[in-house]
Amino acid sequence: MTPTEHAPLATAPSTRPWRWIAMVLALTQLAAPVVANALAGNFLRDGATNEALITPAGYAFSLWGLITLLCAVTMIAVLRFGLGSWWETAVLVDASVVFVGFSLWLVVAAQDWLWVSVVIFAVMASGLVHIMRLLVRRRHDLNCPSWLATLATVTFGLYLGWSSIAVFANVAAALISTGASATTLWWQLAVLIVATVVAVGVTNMLNGTPGYVAGVLWALVAITVGASQRGSAPLSATAVAAIVAIIGAAVLALRRRRVVR
Repeated sequence: MTPTEHAPLATAPSTRPWRWIAMVLALTQLAAPVVANALAGNFLRDGATNEALITPAGYAFSLWGLITLLCAVTMIAVLRFGLGSWWETAVLVDASVVFVGFSLWLVVAAQDWLWVSVVIFAVMASGLVHIMRLLVRRRHDLNCPSWLATLATVTFGLYLGWSSIAVFANVAAALISTGASATTLWWQLAVLIVATVVAVGVTNMLNGTPGYVAGVLWALVAITVGASQRGSAPLSATAVAAIVAIIGAAVLALRRRRVVR
């Protein structure tokens, strides 16, 4: 049955409460940045997280607004229609962990507890990978309107794409907080290369799904701009190479998917 053939499907007793929980937590994400800014100022632009050469340019963090809005819209739609798959509860539990993690990360990062923020981001990224594997690789299980399947895939893909690069930017900030030089190039190049390798691997795993690729490219373009603003041409050039690698991996994954079909 295709996602558009959304015949009535029995909902597991545990699923409905998790739809409500995930929806409420998604809405809290909208308020969390406002509260964090009121208590700690714009630490994403001015705090310790902004010292590394690998830090994305300041404008890039505005993507959080779109991501949190999409999460709210998606969870409201899921509350109304459901995903209609046997693994829906697993997605809702993971999504709830991610939403709580986002708000918790803002509090932790504002206090400059940077290694803790790395752990939180890693947990969030792990949950998002699981969600996206289900939405992309088991899409045939979904029994919901096709637009909702697409919305959920784009929303969580964008979330994962941005987060999968941001976790490495947080690693760089944490290393600086423990004594690494913010102006030393080699180790930040290494962090960016590792981030790119991971992103290429996830792009292949998720068949080049556009939401994920868009989130990664947004982050890498912002790193290119940020490194250029900080006068690091080698890091900026490496970020450009990373962009090319991600685009190439996405094109190959999409072609492979068409051949399989």
